[in-house]
Amino acid sequence: MPTPNPAWPIAWPARRSPALCRLEPASEAQFEEANLLYETGRFPEAAALYRAAATNGVSANLLFNLGNAHFKAGQLGQAMAAYQRSLRLDPRNPETRANLSFAREQANTQPPTLSLRQRWMRVLSLGEWTALASMVITLFLLLLAMKQLKPEAFVGKPLWIRLPATGVVATALLLAMAASDYFSDNHAFVSVEKATVRNGPLEESPESFKATDGTELLVHDRKGDFLEVESLLGLKGWIHSGDVELLTP
Repeated sequence: MPTPNPAWPIAWPARRSPALCRLEPASEAQFEEANLLYETGRFPEAAALYRAAATNGVSANLLFNLGNAHFKAGQLGQAMAAYQRSLRLDPRNPETRANLSFAREQANTQPPTLSLRQRWMRVLSLGEWTALASMVITLFLLLLAMKQLKPEAFVGKPLWIRLPATGVVATALLLAMAASDYFSDNHAFVSVEKATVRNGPLEESPESFKATDGTELLVHDRKGDFLEVESLLGLKGWIHSGDVELLTP
Protein backbone atom coordinates (compact mmCIF):
# COMPACT_ATOMS: atom_id res chain seq x y z
CA MET A 1 0.00 0.00 0.00
CA PRO A 2 1.35 3.48 -0.85
CA THR A 3 2.75 5.38 2.08
CA PRO A 4 2.71 9.17 2.35
CA ASN A 5 5.73 11.41 2.26
CA PRO A 6 5.88 15.11 3.24
CA ALA A 7 5.43 16.29 -0.35
CA TRP A 8 2.74 13.92 -1.54
CA PRO A 9 -0.20 15.57 -3.31
CA ILE A 10 -3.11 13.40 -2.13
CA ALA A 11 -5.44 15.94 -0.54
CA TRP A 12 -8.27 16.01 1.94
CA PRO A 13 -11.63 15.33 0.29
CA ALA A 14 -13.11 18.14 -1.73
CA ARG A 15 -16.29 19.76 -0.49
CA ARG A 16 -19.26 20.59 -2.65
CA SER A 17 -18.76 23.14 -5.41
CA PRO A 18 -21.91 24.47 -7.11
CA ALA A 19 -20.16 24.51 -10.47
CA LEU A 20 -18.96 20.92 -10.28
CA CYS A 21 -21.49 19.04 -8.12
CA ARG A 22 -24.83 17.88 -9.46
CA LEU A 23 -25.96 15.45 -6.78
CA GLU A 24 -29.38 14.32 -5.64
CA PRO A 25 -30.17 15.03 -1.94
CA ALA A 26 -29.64 11.37 -0.98
CA SER A 27 -26.32 11.27 -2.84
CA GLU A 28 -25.29 14.57 -1.26
CA ALA A 29 -25.84 13.07 2.20
CA GLN A 30 -23.76 10.03 1.23
CA PHE A 31 -21.07 12.35 -0.14
CA GLU A 32 -20.78 14.23 3.16
CA GLU A 33 -20.86 11.00 5.18
CA ALA A 34 -18.12 9.54 2.99
CA ASN A 35 -16.03 12.68 3.58
CA LEU A 36 -16.30 12.08 7.33
CA LEU A 37 -15.25 8.45 6.92
CA TYR A 38 -12.27 9.59 4.86
CA GLU A 39 -11.21 12.14 7.46
CA THR A 40 -11.26 9.45 10.16
CA GLY A 41 -9.07 7.11 8.11
CA ARG A 42 -11.78 4.61 7.10
CA PHE A 43 -10.78 4.69 3.47
CA PRO A 44 -12.35 1.47 2.07
CA GLU A 45 -15.68 2.40 3.66
CA ALA A 46 -15.40 5.94 2.30
CA ALA A 47 -14.72 4.59 -1.20
CA ALA A 48 -17.75 2.30 -1.00
CA LEU A 49 -19.98 5.20 0.03
CA TYR A 50 -18.62 7.49 -2.68
CA ARG A 51 -19.43 4.74 -5.19
CA ALA A 52 -22.94 4.43 -3.79
CA ALA A 53 -23.42 8.19 -4.16
CA ALA A 54 -22.22 7.98 -7.77
CA THR A 55 -25.09 5.66 -8.73
CA ASN A 56 -27.42 8.68 -8.71
CA GLY A 57 -25.11 11.02 -10.61
CA VAL A 58 -21.47 12.01 -10.54
CA SER A 59 -19.46 15.20 -10.20
CA ALA A 60 -15.79 16.01 -10.60
CA ASN A 61 -15.47 16.45 -6.83
CA LEU A 62 -17.15 13.14 -6.07
CA LEU A 63 -14.84 11.26 -8.44
CA PHE A 64 -11.81 13.14 -7.10
CA ASN A 65 -12.71 12.08 -3.56
CA LEU A 66 -13.36 8.52 -4.72
CA GLY A 67 -9.89 8.44 -6.25
CA ASN A 68 -8.33 9.73 -3.02
CA ALA A 69 -10.16 7.11 -0.94
CA HIS A 70 -9.07 4.28 -3.24
CA PHE A 71 -5.50 5.57 -3.23
CA LYS A 72 -5.36 5.71 0.57
CA ALA A 73 -6.81 2.19 0.65
CA GLY A 74 -3.96 1.00 -1.57
CA GLN A 75 -6.18 0.43 -4.62
CA LEU A 76 -4.13 2.16 -7.30
CA GLY A 77 -6.02 1.01 -10.38
CA GLN A 78 -9.39 2.09 -9.04
CA ALA A 79 -7.88 5.39 -7.88
CA MET A 80 -6.43 6.11 -11.32
CA ALA A 81 -9.74 5.29 -13.03
CA ALA A 82 -11.60 7.66 -10.68
CA TYR A 83 -9.09 10.47 -11.28
CA GLN A 84 -9.36 10.00 -15.05
CA ARG A 85 -13.15 10.16 -14.88
CA SER A 86 -12.92 13.29 -12.76
CA LEU A 87 -10.66 14.91 -15.35
CA ARG A 88 -13.22 14.16 -18.05
CA LEU A 89 -15.60 16.47 -16.18
CA ASP A 90 -12.99 19.01 -15.02
CA PRO A 91 -9.98 18.52 -17.34
CA ARG A 92 -7.89 21.46 -16.13
CA ASN A 93 -8.06 20.74 -12.38
CA PRO A 94 -4.45 20.88 -11.12
CA GLU A 95 -5.07 18.80 -7.97
CA THR A 96 -6.64 15.94 -9.89
CA ARG A 97 -3.87 16.00 -12.48
CA ALA A 98 -1.22 15.98 -9.73
CA ASN A 99 -2.88 13.10 -7.87
CA LEU A 100 -3.19 11.03 -11.06
CA SER A 101 0.48 11.64 -11.82
CA PHE A 102 1.44 10.61 -8.29
CA ALA A 103 -0.69 7.46 -8.48
CA ARG A 104 1.02 6.56 -11.76
CA GLU A 105 4.40 6.94 -10.06
CA GLN A 106 3.30 4.59 -7.29
CA ALA A 107 2.05 2.07 -9.86
CA ASN A 108 5.28 2.51 -11.86
CA THR A 109 3.41 3.24 -15.08
CA GLN A 110 3.67 5.93 -17.73
CA PRO A 111 0.71 7.85 -19.17
CA PRO A 112 -0.46 6.77 -22.63
CA THR A 113 0.71 8.79 -25.60
CA LEU A 114 -2.06 11.06 -26.85
CA SER A 115 -2.38 12.40 -30.37
CA LEU A 116 -2.41 16.15 -30.98
CA ARG A 117 -6.15 15.97 -31.65
CA GLN A 118 -6.80 14.11 -28.38
CA ARG A 119 -4.77 16.63 -26.40
CA TRP A 120 -6.67 19.49 -28.01
CA MET A 121 -10.10 17.87 -27.55
CA ARG A 122 -9.40 17.24 -23.86
CA VAL A 123 -8.61 20.86 -23.04
CA LEU A 124 -12.38 21.22 -22.54
CA SER A 125 -14.84 18.75 -21.09
CA LEU A 126 -17.59 17.31 -23.26
CA GLY A 127 -20.05 19.49 -21.33
CA GLU A 128 -17.98 22.58 -22.14
CA TRP A 129 -17.81 21.69 -25.83
CA THR A 130 -21.59 21.22 -25.79
CA ALA A 131 -22.10 24.61 -24.11
CA LEU A 132 -19.78 26.30 -26.63
CA ALA A 133 -21.62 24.77 -29.59
CA SER A 134 -25.00 25.69 -28.09
CA MET A 135 -23.88 29.29 -27.60
CA VAL A 136 -22.62 29.64 -31.18
CA ILE A 137 -25.82 28.11 -32.61
CA THR A 138 -27.99 30.36 -30.44
CA LEU A 139 -26.12 33.47 -31.58
CA PHE A 140 -26.49 32.38 -35.21
CA LEU A 141 -30.24 31.87 -34.78
CA LEU A 142 -30.54 35.31 -33.21
CA LEU A 143 -28.66 36.77 -36.15
CA LEU A 144 -31.06 35.06 -38.57
CA ALA A 145 -34.01 36.45 -36.61
CA MET A 146 -32.53 39.96 -36.85
CA LYS A 147 -32.10 39.48 -40.61
CA GLN A 148 -35.81 38.67 -40.89
CA LEU A 149 -36.81 41.68 -38.81
CA LYS A 150 -34.39 44.18 -40.37
CA PRO A 151 -33.27 42.83 -43.76
CA GLU A 152 -32.03 46.26 -44.84
CA ALA A 153 -29.28 46.09 -42.19
CA PHE A 154 -27.76 43.09 -43.97
CA VAL A 155 -27.88 44.37 -47.54
CA GLY A 156 -24.41 44.17 -49.07
CA LYS A 157 -23.02 42.37 -46.01
CA PRO A 158 -23.04 38.65 -46.90
CA LEU A 159 -20.21 37.87 -44.49
CA TRP A 160 -22.47 38.74 -41.56
CA ILE A 161 -24.28 35.46 -42.24
CA ARG A 162 -21.58 33.38 -43.90
CA LEU A 163 -18.98 33.74 -41.16
CA PRO A 164 -21.37 32.83 -38.31
CA ALA A 165 -22.66 29.91 -40.40
CA THR A 166 -19.09 28.71 -40.79
CA GLY A 167 -18.67 29.03 -37.03
CA VAL A 168 -21.75 26.86 -36.46
CA VAL A 169 -20.41 24.14 -38.76
CA ALA A 170 -16.96 24.31 -37.13
CA THR A 171 -18.24 24.08 -33.55
CA ALA A 172 -20.66 21.28 -34.48
CA LEU A 173 -17.74 19.37 -35.99
CA LEU A 174 -15.60 19.97 -32.90
CA LEU A 175 -18.44 18.79 -30.67
CA ALA A 176 -18.79 15.61 -32.74
CA MET A 177 -15.03 14.99 -32.46
CA ALA A 178 -15.12 15.59 -28.69
CA ALA A 179 -18.06 13.21 -28.27
CA SER A 180 -16.29 10.56 -30.35
CA ASP A 181 -13.13 10.92 -28.24
CA TYR A 182 -15.15 10.73 -25.01
CA PHE A 183 -17.25 7.67 -25.82
CA SER A 184 -14.57 5.71 -27.69
CA ASP A 185 -11.97 5.94 -24.91
CA ASN A 186 -11.24 2.25 -24.32
CA HIS A 187 -8.73 2.51 -21.48
CA ALA A 188 -8.91 0.22 -18.47
CA PHE A 189 -6.87 -0.13 -15.29
CA VAL A 190 -5.90 -3.34 -13.53
CA SER A 191 -7.72 -3.21 -10.18
CA VAL A 192 -6.28 -6.27 -8.40
CA GLU A 193 -2.82 -6.79 -6.93
CA LYS A 194 -1.72 -9.08 -9.76
CA ALA A 195 -3.87 -10.11 -12.72
CA THR A 196 -3.18 -12.90 -15.19
CA VAL A 197 -3.45 -11.98 -18.86
CA ARG A 198 -4.04 -15.11 -20.95
CA ASN A 199 -3.58 -16.05 -24.59
CA GLY A 200 -7.31 -16.72 -25.02
CA PRO A 201 -10.70 -15.88 -23.47
CA LEU A 202 -10.84 -18.98 -21.27
CA GLU A 203 -9.72 -19.77 -17.74
CA GLU A 204 -7.79 -22.72 -19.19
CA SER A 205 -5.90 -20.58 -21.71
CA PRO A 206 -2.14 -20.37 -21.10
CA GLU A 207 -0.75 -17.30 -19.39
CA SER A 208 0.59 -14.51 -21.58
CA PHE A 209 1.85 -12.11 -18.90
CA LYS A 210 1.09 -10.69 -15.46
CA ALA A 211 -0.27 -7.18 -14.92
CA THR A 212 0.00 -5.44 -11.56
CA ASP A 213 -2.44 -3.05 -9.88
CA GLY A 214 -2.63 0.23 -11.77
CA THR A 215 -1.38 -1.09 -15.11
CA GLU A 216 -3.12 0.78 -17.94
CA LEU A 217 -4.57 -1.29 -20.76
CA LEU A 218 -6.40 -0.71 -24.02
CA VAL A 219 -9.53 -2.82 -24.51
CA HIS A 220 -10.10 -4.12 -28.05
CA ASP A 221 -12.83 -6.74 -27.67
CA ARG A 222 -14.99 -8.69 -25.23
CA LYS A 223 -15.93 -12.37 -25.17
CA GLY A 224 -18.02 -13.49 -22.23
CA ASP A 225 -16.22 -12.54 -19.03
CA PHE A 226 -12.94 -11.79 -20.79
CA LEU A 227 -11.60 -8.64 -22.40
CA GLU A 228 -9.02 -8.59 -25.15
CA VAL A 229 -6.44 -6.04 -24.01
CA GLU A 230 -3.13 -4.52 -24.98
CA SER A 231 -0.63 -2.97 -22.59
CA LEU A 232 1.09 0.33 -23.34
CA LEU A 233 4.21 -1.75 -24.04
CA GLY A 234 2.39 -3.63 -26.81
CA LEU A 235 1.75 -6.88 -24.91
CA LYS A 236 -1.59 -8.46 -25.84
CA GLY A 237 -3.90 -11.02 -24.30
CA TRP A 238 -7.20 -11.67 -22.53
CA ILE A 239 -8.00 -10.59 -18.97
CA HIS A 240 -10.99 -11.34 -16.77
CA SER A 241 -13.33 -8.34 -16.68
CA GLY A 242 -13.46 -8.52 -12.88
CA ASP A 243 -9.74 -7.74 -12.71
CA VAL A 244 -9.98 -4.32 -14.35
CA GLU A 245 -11.73 -0.99 -13.91
CA LEU A 246 -13.03 0.36 -17.21
CA LEU A 247 -12.72 4.08 -17.81
CA THR A 248 -16.04 4.01 -19.68
CA PRO A 249 -18.12 1.32 -17.89
